[in-house]
Amino acid sequence: MIDATDPDACSQYRRAYGEAARLIEIARFDHCFGRDFAAGIGGRVEAIAAEVVRRMGRAANADLVSLAVRDAVAGRPPRW
Repeated sequence: MIDATDPDACSQYRRAYGEAARLIEIARFDHCFGRDFAAGIGGRVEAIAAEVVRRMGRAANADLVSLAVRDAVAGRPPRW
């Protein structure tokens, strides 16, 4: 579990959750990126997590990203 009193961890989680939710939305509909982009991610948790880590950079905490992606894929609201 992540410490909810750590502002850095909460911030990283919220950013990862937002990126994951956005990628899931893109995969569901034909947005400005087109269907080719959406098909590359789909609903695969591993692909979404890898893309979120890539977008967040080296400072991304893998545990936080994994937790955020799993929450977003499951349709749960963000924890913090």
